[in-house]
Amino acid sequence: MKRSLTLITLSVATILFVGLPFALVAADTRGADGTSHLKDALRLENVTLPWLFPLAHPSNGGTCSAIPANVGAINPVDNNSDRVRKVTREVRADGSQEIVQDDLKTGTAVDSTGATYTFVYKNHLVLTVSAGQPASVQVHMTDSFRLKRNGPVMTATFEWRWTYPAPTGVTLTLDPFADFPVDPFVFATADGLNPDTVNGVTNWQQLSTQGDPFNCDPL
Repeated sequence: MKRSLTLITLSVATILFVGLPFALVAADTRGADGTSHLKDALRLENVTLPWLFPLAHPSNGGTCSAIPANVGAINPVDNNSDRVRKVTREVRADGSQEIVQDDLKTGTAVDSTGATYTFVYKNHLVLTVSAGQPASVQVHMTDSFRLKRNGPVMTATFEWRWTYPAPTGVTLTLDPFADFPVDPFVFATADGLNPDTVNGVTNWQQLSTQGDPFNCDPL
């Protein structure tokens, strides 16, 4: 959405953490119509981005059948990953919000035999949050994880939509290591097969799925 040309407030913060491998730039503007716009950019370099689980074949105690059994477990290399994240938020005059995050994580990983891999993770997230409390959060997520070693080894991608409730609304978080920009955030499924109805997920639409994202996407 085009930014209003009439600005009431403008605050820009650039934070460079001396001795730490990341930079954060944030800008917050407010238009005459009462709409607030926030833009945040984050860059992390040579950091450790923990995976949710090692990539391993079920015969090795893992969850990802796309990983060859003879390589054992694949884990990220410490202090050898980068992240570029952009977050925008628009708060409309009626209190509803649209929050968008584009996230890119890249790095190297190593398996039990010592072989090295590269990985690329991309995530595009759009959150539409209703005004007032309790709030309803509509999620549209496009996600991909690709692992390579002398060519593609494994790919897991999806484009899904779902809705979840936020009884007290959502809080924006720009923590450098947060996976998602709001709290609470509820993922579509807790088992990879069914919507997470325990946490109120409804309207889960699997628009496209390639591979096994739930069991083979560690980020």
